Amino acid sequence: MKAFAAAVAERARTGIPLGSYASDEMLHYGFLEPTGPVLLSKRIDPAEPMPALGPAFPVFAWDEREMADERGVRFSDPADARPFWGHDGRMPEAIVAHGAGVMQVVVGPVHAGIIEPGRFTFSSGGETVVHLDAQLGYAHRGVERALEGRPALAAARLVARICGSCSAARSHAFALALESLAGIIVSPATANARLVLCELERIVNHLNDLAMSASGAAWVPGFTRGMALKERAMRLCAVASGHRLLFDAIVPGGIADGVLADPVSFGSLLEELEGAVDDYLDALFGNGSVISRWRGAGIVPHTTAAACGAVGPAHRASGGEVDVRRTAPYGAYRDFQLTVAHARRGDVLARCRVKRAELRASFGLIARGLGVMGERVAGGPVRLELGRGIGLGCVEGPRGTELVAVHLDEDACIERFHAISASYRNWPVVARAMEGNIIPDFPLVNKSFNLCYACADR
Repeated sequence: MKAFAAAVAERARTGIPLGSYASDEMLHYGFLEPTGPVLLSKRIDPAEPMPALGPAFPVFAWDEREMADERGVRFSDPADARPFWGHDGRMPEAIVAHGAGVMQVVVGPVHAGIIEPGRFTFSSGGETVVHLDAQLGYAHRGVERALEGRPALAAARLVARICGSCSAARSHAFALALESLAGIIVSPATANARLVLCELERIVNHLNDLAMSASGAAWVPGFTRGMALKERAMRLCAVASGHRLLFDAIVPGGIADGVLADPVSFGSLLEELEGAVDDYLDALFGNGSVISRWRGAGIVPHTTAAACGAVGPAHRASGGEVDVRRTAPYGAYRDFQLTVAHARRGDVLARCRVKRAELRASFGLIARGLGVMGERVAGGPVRLELGRGIGLGCVEGPRGTELVAVHLDEDACIERFHAISASYRNWPVVARAMEGNIIPDFPLVNKSFNLCYACADR
């Protein structure tokens, strides 16, 4: 196990780590290559614990806690030996800082509004945060265990419903995983239809995030106007797919029947939305009070973002360059030259600027995808012939990298399903972003990431 740990560590130093997970007998550490995701795998030795990689590579720390808790994998010298999930109604104790004048402030797990539960324990000297411990899992559903034994194709509906914010992205990753096992590549028309759906989902999410960031800066008109535009975008999702959350639009083998049945009319509606969004962005980023509130809050240095495995806008706002659509292009993204938006300061303003640039780029990508489709409808999915194997799918969702691993038996039923969401990957980064900030800044900093609880509590 030591030799395997050394090999993983070397790959983590030189490559792009995605995360890790365990099946019943194997350990798997994932990395992103230009050709797509790959695994380094090793059979578990019950007599020899695996040297923990979390202390040197924090990107693996949560994963190793989860493997120990859910699969009974033994790690020597883990970064955090606490259970990952709650057991018997008790959540793991929070890690707090100690010292003269240090106090603890707890927020949650019940919050105002309708967001899901999570507990945040602040250690602070006065109002300045010296440590934040984020504890999720209050709504852990055991989705991965529940999928075991199910026919892979029938599981697509459940995979789409792990989260409502990134349904299209995760469905796309799941479809790519199964299609890699079946050895097929979908038609150009289908690939472009998938691009349209995923970029539309990005528009919905980025509008929501910018509106919430305006709220965090106390500019209520920016919040209400942004959420009204999000509603218009969600209605476009319904026009495109029949569902406001794009459920079941992307399926293994293609897209569902009836999706984007009228690309020309959809394109006209999208142009109207784009004009309204441009006006909104000009007003939002032209508001000096908002910009001054965003600037300097919640800074994540590049070294911290890289060590913790930050993905998506959180990664690219801190000097990162990885965007799966360009780093390891898939589907219709192989045919487009994507300009990756990035910044270096790593604060709330940087994250919002990245989302603004991506939002505008998404409209252009959709227009190009619709142009390739023309008036043609991509049609329903093709049949997949599946058997034993491991399929991987990796896409760039609204919040960053979405990885899906599917292990199938000879009857094409799921032996192991694992999803590493962008929210799961970024939650530890939120905790680090609060260091040195004041407690009242937490809503602002948190909303600049605007992560999903359901993705982490899968």
